Amino acid sequence: MSMVSDARVVRTRDALRRAMTELAEESPLDSITVRAIASRAGVGYATFFRHYADKDALLADVIDALVREFLAQAAPWLQQRDRLGSAKFMCDFVLARLPIYKALIAGGSGETVRGEMLRQTMATMAQTRERRPQGVRDDLVLFQMVSGILNLLAWWLRNLDTVSAETMAEIIDRLVLTPVSTVRHEPPAGL
Repeated sequence: MSMVSDARVVRTRDALRRAMTELAEESPLDSITVRAIASRAGVGYATFFRHYADKDALLADVIDALVREFLAQAAPWLQQRDRLGSAKFMCDFVLARLPIYKALIAGGSGETVRGEMLRQTMATMAQTRERRPQGVRDDLVLFQMVSGILNLLAWWLRNLDTVSAETMAEIIDRLVLTPVSTVRHEPPAGL
């Protein structure tokens, strides 16, 4: 593949992800069609299928891009092991991308999409781990952390008018990050 076609593939995929994100901000995910995505991206209907098998594959790519962007920007917090700072950063990150997060995890098809976000986030985080998992405990900790945070964010996105980002960060720290850290560092017998 030449550099010109590589650049075109990157531009087309970026346009399709951006179109999906914009449409998700305007309409429920279930009502978004491949034709609408292609039209918004300025590409042909058939071009869509040269890049993605279906709308769900594109959605998985959008989720993966969000997770990777988050992890890249959150790296300093995560390296400092500042749980509350990480939770605050996470809440600010979500607020800065509020429409897409509302569509993805608090929208009408939230349960299905949250399940995909859980799967995708766990896969992405597993790939970016600094060290290899050391048994079932590491998988359990990652699963609880990701699923707990996603569920709390879904709740928060439906209650934004009553719970500030700072309060939500503290809730995430107290209900998820601190207990998960405890289990990771002081596992129950047999784990």
